[in-house]
Amino acid sequence: MKKNYLINGSSSKNINPFDRGLAFGDGVFRTFLVKNRYPINWDLHYSKLKYDAKILQIKILNKKILINDINKLFITKKTYICKIIITRGVSNQGYQFRKDIKSTRIILKINYKKIDKKFLLNGVRLKVCKTRVTDSELLNGSKHLNRLDNVLAKSELNNSDFDGLMLDKNGFINECASSNIFARYGKVITSPNQINAGVSGVCKQIVVDNISRLGFDYIEKNIKLSQLKKADEVFITNSIFGALHVTQIEEKKWKGETCTSILRNLIINSKN
Repeated sequence: MKKNYLINGSSSKNINPFDRGLAFGDGVFRTFLVKNRYPINWDLHYSKLKYDAKILQIKILNKKILINDINKLFITKKTYICKIIITRGVSNQGYQFRKDIKSTRIILKINYKKIDKKFLLNGVRLKVCKTRVTDSELLNGSKHLNRLDNVLAKSELNNSDFDGLMLDKNGFINECASSNIFARYGKVITSPNQINAGVSGVCKQIVVDNISRLGFDYIEKNIKLSQLKKADEVFITNSIFGALHVTQIEEKKWKGETCTSILRNLIINSKN
């Protein structure tokens, strides 16, 4: 039976129960699509992975080793989801760790299912979650393995909810449980200020980097829920579905979209 993962480059190894990723969530990860054996937006994902690991003082492997793992695991031209997990490594010293500890790398191959056309055509509904993002200036922006805020937010969703809208401790919009969020007001596109909480994803970076050439201005600022509901268009982004327009948050509804489909194609076809 073919395995759908590699641990430190091998499909025959298992996770050591003393791995700090299991004990403390001591690690980082990234998720993206692999099409025709090519990791989409790989340079951006690796750059983010490297940045996140540096915040946690985890030794990151060079790009060539990770690419070799991906090539070894993804041997067909089908589209898959790839998840890379880098933990600090194995240790039984409690919270303290040795400076020479060797990191663990895990590559997962996950079956990919195309986004339902109804979401592309009709948009998605978001639920405002009671669970709020944890404030952490030190870890802000990093995609570390401690994602319990997001797990609990997702548990609040009903069948009709596509994702959960999460606020920070001050009641400002921060992100969704598994995506970043944007709002368009005329020719200005805004996203939430994420100074002390949240994850700024690769797709968010692609959108921000290309907004001006698409004829829009960009502002990052604090956004209250009441202000979000006054937007002309709201959309969410992540590396699996690209971009989707939001049609409902609580009682507020939107019809149609202006720039979401353009941005979706931009994300999907990006060569970074």
